[in-house]
Amino acid sequence: MMQHIILCGGSGTRLWPLSNQQTPKQLLTLFDGYSLLQLTFRRNRFACDKVMAIVNEQQAGIVAEQLEQAGASAPVCLAEPVGRNTAAAIALAAFVADPDTILLITPADHLIGTPDRYATAIETAGILAAGNHVVTIGLVPTYPETGFGYISYSGHDVLRFVEKPDRVVAEAMLAAGGFLWNSGIFCCKARVLLQELQQHAPAIYEATAIAAAEWKTTGVLRKETMEAIPSDSFDYAVLEKSGIVKVVPSKMDWSDVGSYEALADALSRHYQYRNHQAVFIESDPQKNIVIGKDKLVALVGVENMVVVNTASALLIMKRGRGQDIRQLHQWVRDNRPELL
Repeated sequence: MMQHIILCGGSGTRLWPLSNQQTPKQLLTLFDGYSLLQLTFRRNRFACDKVMAIVNEQQAGIVAEQLEQAGASAPVCLAEPVGRNTAAAIALAAFVADPDTILLITPADHLIGTPDRYATAIETAGILAAGNHVVTIGLVPTYPETGFGYISYSGHDVLRFVEKPDRVVAEAMLAAGGFLWNSGIFCCKARVLLQELQQHAPAIYEATAIAAAEWKTTGVLRKETMEAIPSDSFDYAVLEKSGIVKVVPSKMDWSDVGSYEALADALSRHYQYRNHQAVFIESDPQKNIVIGKDKLVALVGVENMVVVNTASALLIMKRGRGQDIRQLHQWVRDNRPELL
């Protein structure tokens, strides 16, 4: 059995104001009463007998509570006082885990609609990881997405990684074939992961080793120690430099729920979402999406709009402009931080 490492540090800014600092996207119980975090834990129980979550310290309590509600026995939560990106988060987990344990590392906020295909991919990844490889799950692209990194591959071999492309390049890769979306799901023995980190990102390795040693002694990650860790993604620090990376291609139904359109689509296809106690979501023939629960929102003579009504803020946005929420979120952070 593997150990499940859940990366819970995401802030879900693209779903503001529904997602906020206290209850980010992965903790919203929108999916038949479950959160994305809980669904992530449940779908991996078949392969993992232990779970460890890397969390923002403000959310450590609710993360532990949700995991226990979902059936986790004694989940371990590493509470980060300050985020240092995924390389540090994954390294912390590897230092704390048993060296020969295979770690299954997943984000907390993905939604999978084909659990059988997912399970097959994870089983294959576990076999490759047992052979001392760093394994990533690659998703067969269905449209020319510009917000994901891509992997050029042959069989299980990684030929090269491609940064987030522009539209023209994404369309060319989709037409050519032989490319996968980088899912952000990894599988590797703890000691192999640390060996690769030490070789390719020694500064992160050394600084994270200190933080992990302190945690083992005190049960606390100190802010001063964490701030000394260089901030970098696992992809940049290790994956794109390592010579032992393998990929498992998969055609699973996958979403990172990165927009209100994606959220409404996922809920309409997979869940009984209307009139849910946590939120009401409606999509009408004019392709308007209304999200809220506290008051009636009526739209007349408009189309392709997204309206999100929460207790603290009202968002009105044209569909397809979801990437602009990051800029709006930054403005709110600078001018009205109490609304985050």
